[in-house]
Amino acid sequence: MKKSFRSEVIPLSEVPRGIERGGSERPVVLVVDDEPLVAETLALILKGVGFTAIPLNSGYEALDLAYTVRPAFLLTDVHMPGLTGVELALMFRKGFPDCKVLLFSGKATAKDMEPAIAAGIEFPMLLKPVHPTQIIDYISKSLAEGSNESVPFPHRFATPASSKSA
Repeated sequence: MKKSFRSEVIPLSEVPRGIERGGSERPVVLVVDDEPLVAETLALILKGVGFTAIPLNSGYEALDLAYTVRPAFLLTDVHMPGLTGVELALMFRKGFPDCKVLLFSGKATAKDMEPAIAAGIEFPMLLKPVHPTQIIDYISKSLAEGSNESVPFPHRFATPASSKSA
């Protein structure tokens, strides 16, 4: 049985703007995954706990929207066609330095992280499958602390040796 889900197109003028420091608006979280069901589901869960979550299916969509929305947080899968999650995270670090980042993946390796390592940046990552409460807790703590670096990494990326033993 083929499953379907509903989504709606929202005019750019109605997309919520990012939060101001000390403002009362809900933080904007961009949820990026090339699997639409994953992005939609995570966005619905995050909306349910008070975030303005926007599901997107490519890194390029996230970059385009970020210039308008100014998100507080980027949640992105690592493995995506075109622009990978790591490349997207690096672009966000440069273009939107106040935006916090969390990568997630079911199969990331040290090789996937090479662009970030070469730039001297170590992004936090959750390994799939991940319970939604882990994502919610990490995003909440990161935004409350004001810095990704002050929140302990949920996981390190999987090295080829550690992924074989799993």
